[in-house]
Amino acid sequence: MSRRRFADRTAADLAWQPPCDVTPPDLTRVAINACLDVPLSEGEWNLLETQGWKADIRNHRRTPGQAAVMVEQWREAVAGPVRRARDHSLPASLRAEAVAHLVAVEARKTDPVIEFRTRILRGKLLQPEQVERWLGVLARRQEAKPWAKVYVSAEEAEVGVVPIGVSNLVERGFDTLDYLVPGSDRVHHILVSTKGILGWLRWLSAWLCQQYRWESAHATTFILTDEAPPIPETHYEVDSRRAFPALTRVMMTIDPTMSPREVANLYRQIRFQHFGRRHRSMTPKHVELAKFWSTHAQTTTWKELMAEWNRQHRRWAYKREQNFARDCAQARERLLGQNLVSDTGQAH
Repeated sequence: MSRRRFADRTAADLAWQPPCDVTPPDLTRVAINACLDVPLSEGEWNLLETQGWKADIRNHRRTPGQAAVMVEQWREAVAGPVRRARDHSLPASLRAEAVAHLVAVEARKTDPVIEFRTRILRGKLLQPEQVERWLGVLARRQEAKPWAKVYVSAEEAEVGVVPIGVSNLVERGFDTLDYLVPGSDRVHHILVSTKGILGWLRWLSAWLCQQYRWESAHATTFILTDEAPPIPETHYEVDSRRAFPALTRVMMTIDPTMSPREVANLYRQIRFQHFGRRHRSMTPKHVELAKFWSTHAQTTTWKELMAEWNRQHRRWAYKREQNFARDCAQARERLLGQNLVSDTGQAH
């Protein structure tokens, strides 16, 4: 299509040009199955198609959730309530792919995306291999200036003249735009100005990330090429930068559609990968041992410490100092992850 014919068409028409690699039709069925406890049968899928549900979902007149409600009503009318059994045959990757496709369809309809594609791209999306060269051409035409964050007084803010010095400078740097290139998972960066086309693109990318939980590089690629960014079902971080290993925390971001069993399996994999040992539960006796040792162990000998423990905890009394010292060490190590037993016979 010639450039002139592009210019004669409306912005909405240009924004709704489908990408060259059209999503396979079965993703609509996958999206409906994700809303059901029991997946669609061939008869139910054919019935939805003949009644126009498939076309309506693709044209955004109805949603997969509405189709699932209709299917459940059919099932109850024909055979009574269906036994609710979670379908474990649907791979998590296929479910995430369907969600990513549907989210990208909604993002494509937003006014900021339509406006950028209409005014800057003239309604013609880029191919993935064209992104880096297109960004490079624009970057050479702009002047990326550094920015600075400073403390200002009320008088300085009113006058509008703010001197920058060591005393009031907080941070300085450049704005960067993240993007991807075909065949590589590494995120590329380019310096951009706060204004101009690349500044607009950077703002739009950040806005999409906030709206749809996308990564900035994927959001930039979506704006320019319409490639649907992936939406992982889970994300986790292990925070181990603390004084004691016992203060390490695993922070998991979970898709609410994951079953409790899937979440448990994921946590089990994380524990094995980062800690390598199976979980060992603490007994009340060992918890009390760790607390007792932390409170009383200063310059006391193991013999004196054991005698005091036996006076306070007769049901857990010890006869041998060696066993008492071993259990104290294990209790503290399992709580704090450190072996604080000294070889000198003192309870340090």
